Amino acid sequence: MRVVGLSAFALILASASVSQAQQDVFEGQHASSPALTAAADGAFLPQTLSARIGRVPVFAFGSGGYDSSRTGPLADSAVEVEIWGPFAIRAQTTYSNDTARMRPSIAGRVQLLRQERHGVDGALTVFFKTEGFTETEGEIETFASVGHRFENLSLIGNLVYGQDPEGNERDGEVRAAAFHQTGRFVLGLDSRVRFAIGTQHGRAATTEPKFDFVGGPVATVAAGPIGVFAEVGPSAFQLAGNPLRAGVVVVAGLGAAY
Repeated sequence: MRVVGLSAFALILASASVSQAQQDVFEGQHASSPALTAAADGAFLPQTLSARIGRVPVFAFGSGGYDSSRTGPLADSAVEVEIWGPFAIRAQTTYSNDTARMRPSIAGRVQLLRQERHGVDGALTVFFKTEGFTETEGEIETFASVGHRFENLSLIGNLVYGQDPEGNERDGEVRAAAFHQTGRFVLGLDSRVRFAIGTQHGRAATTEPKFDFVGGPVATVAAGPIGVFAEVGPSAFQLAGNPLRAGVVVVAGLGAAY
């Protein structure tokens, strides 16, 4: 019995040593590459908004692509800066196929939950997205983001509600991502589904989609402050009174973190 007990104790010690060694390697990789830290938090995901704020003080990305269901290009860029403690601001510009113009937005973000303390990460983000660079009309979008990390595996989910001040346009979104870090690679799945809520009025009745979906495998490779990411997958799009159109979306981009 003593031999069995000593063997079990030795096995526990060996397992703990291996786990600590893996953690040391993991922390060493992140210390040498802020872009890897940002990617592991989901900062460079094309669809889902990270639930983690402030592990890197500043990050930015730009991406471009094509969506065959809309037969139009995709373009997106963003920069996020930690202001103080759990607070950050984010500026973003996205090309809208609905209006065929770039739509700038500004957002305030706050970290409400930390996994180290609460078991999950949780963040609230409020965007104001204008119709264009020269227009003051726009939409207010509120994101509730929740995430959890299981060693190298991460899960993130977003619930989104958007509405213009006049109430002509209302929509909801569900975004979700799951990804795994392997060395300097972050590999997983990223998706977004959006749907109109109620009857749309004014210009939104003919330009805003009743339903659209984008999702698929996503990959990021990071070295030092630079990360490169790409996503390829199915897409779907439907305007009110029109048939559903399906296609493929391809997105690639470059990110940086400091």
